[in-house]
Amino acid sequence: MIHVTSPAALSADQMTSLRDLSLDLEFIEGVTAVASPFVLRWPPTADAPSGTPLFGQQIDKGFIDDLAAFEALDTGLPTFLNTTLTAMMFSVSINTDQTTVAAAVSNISAELGHALPAGLSANITGEDVISSEIVSGLKDDLIALNLWGAVMVALAAFVLLRDLRMALLAVFPAVTGAAGVLALSVWLGYPITVLSNVIPILLLVLGVADGVHLAGSIKETGDVRRAIETIGPACALTALTTAVAFASITLTGNSQLYEFAVLGAVGTMLSFAIVIVTFAVLGRTFRLSDRAVPQISASIAQRLTKIGVARPRTTVVLCILVLILATFGFSQTRAWFPLYLNLPDGSATLGTNDAISEDFGGVFQMIVETDGDWKQTRALTERLEAASGPGTVLSEVNFARWLGHPDTRPSQEELATLPRELVDQIRAKEDSSRIFVSVPEPMRSKDTLAQFDEIHYVALAAGADRVIGLPTIMRVEAVTLIGQLSFGLLVAAVGATGLVAVAFRSVRLVPVLIIPNVLPLMLTGASLHLWAQGQLTPTAVLALTIAFGIAIDDTVHFLSRFRALTAQGQTAQQAVLAAAGSTGQVMVLTTLLLTFGLCVTLFSDFNPIRVFGGMMIVTLWAALLTDLFLLPALLTWKRTANGSV
Repeated sequence: MIHVTSPAALSADQMTSLRDLSLDLEFIEGVTAVASPFVLRWPPTADAPSGTPLFGQQIDKGFIDDLAAFEALDTGLPTFLNTTLTAMMFSVSINTDQTTVAAAVSNISAELGHALPAGLSANITGEDVISSEIVSGLKDDLIALNLWGAVMVALAAFVLLRDLRMALLAVFPAVTGAAGVLALSVWLGYPITVLSNVIPILLLVLGVADGVHLAGSIKETGDVRRAIETIGPACALTALTTAVAFASITLTGNSQLYEFAVLGAVGTMLSFAIVIVTFAVLGRTFRLSDRAVPQISASIAQRLTKIGVARPRTTVVLCILVLILATFGFSQTRAWFPLYLNLPDGSATLGTNDAISEDFGGVFQMIVETDGDWKQTRALTERLEAASGPGTVLSEVNFARWLGHPDTRPSQEELATLPRELVDQIRAKEDSSRIFVSVPEPMRSKDTLAQFDEIHYVALAAGADRVIGLPTIMRVEAVTLIGQLSFGLLVAAVGATGLVAVAFRSVRLVPVLIIPNVLPLMLTGASLHLWAQGQLTPTAVLALTIAFGIAIDDTVHFLSRFRALTAQGQTAQQAVLAAAGSTGQVMVLTTLLLTFGLCVTLFSDFNPIRVFGGMMIVTLWAALLTDLFLLPALLTWKRTANGSV
């Protein structure tokens, strides 16, 4: 679609120039048809069976009267001009077998550049254009995210660890693993999407977390083999829980999310394997210095743990109450799918879409299908026109009115006078009819959602057999998808928890694992009311799902250290304090590193990536606090007081 705007009502000379522009557009490679005011024709007569053009060879000042006379026919056909004559729309059909959308848009833009009358402006939009713009922007975003993510993590590791060799040992294997995941995505042939863009940086920061745990063990023992034998299993377990979180997304049955899930699950295990192997090679290549890691992180971890274990019962009860409140808050969020937020910041397309919605009903097409007779098709069209507004509905009924016999369906001979592409659209099958309704993006705002729901309800209530099209997918199937993703989140929580419990061979670990790891998710989900109007998008649910798999990382490492210490004879309270001083220190450091790595997503041009990264950061910090505050309380309360879990 081309939206042309003018600061004042279009003049006859401007209309003539725009008519010439519409003819020139038809000669662009790949363009099969151009719909505009200049395709409008007067009803057929004996002398002109196909009707005569509404606008003649030379358009004069009388075109306004001609346009008013055409509208007075009450055909309901769109005129492609708004009521004030300050905006015109061209609908351009492109054959993607002959050219690409990007190439066609480039050629159309060039034509507009030299043929558009002075004083007018034009913008291009449409479903294919929006998709092409998103993909194009994502390619640049992918490079920037991973490059700056690696730089930020490396700098943060050096500053926090104050040991260049230890920072290198923690970061380089992770960078290698992330590069391997990028290569995997190319090998699988998966397209770049808003979601898949974050996987490499996500696995980069996860690999750094494992690298810090492993490097910290070498720093403590000086033995690479021992570090891998003691810390490696916990790293493998966290990789498995993250892979389970990704794999749970396949339950949605959505093809794009399936690819995201497969790339995430396989990429997680591939990255882990690369990190372990690279770490082993580097660990034997050079020795770490004797300089101690700054103890401020250990002090923070121990202080939080002491607060939690001082009154374990109070701590547990308080956290359960918070969990209940947070769960209620999360349950009150509303499933929402805003396509416009997937456009890069500064995109002119968003403003163009809003302007078209104001002037012509909307960019998107709701397609209403009916298998009924002509009476049913006519009644359905009239109901939709009443609900949607004038000039926004297109069907065979409009052409029957134009032909002068609205009570009977147009014959094949009469339809033959229309463009073939149009006939194929409105009568896709011999025994069914299609009605096209121009609508704005359903979830652009609460008002557009209410408008879409009303039109959708009217269509079904008036006897429509099917309501399809992209806006219907965005409104109906996207909400269903969010429900499926929420189920996937539940599966991820249960699956990851069960996996860890099996690994530690203790069923009693289940509540110890569930509460500290579900609480951060509910807190982050409930926080959507504070900064996202309580809107639960697919990106938000995905972030919570993946965050659970990563957040349990800290729990696994803490439990692993706790069990090792209790096996040496320490009491539960002694063990949690000692674990906080060693493993807790690394947990604080890794959370800081994860934050620095993920913070680059906050500077993305794409809102879903910013939301994904922001929710991940909030969840990881909430997970750290619960693992250092609530988890020790659970491990030292009642049945776990003897140190067995």
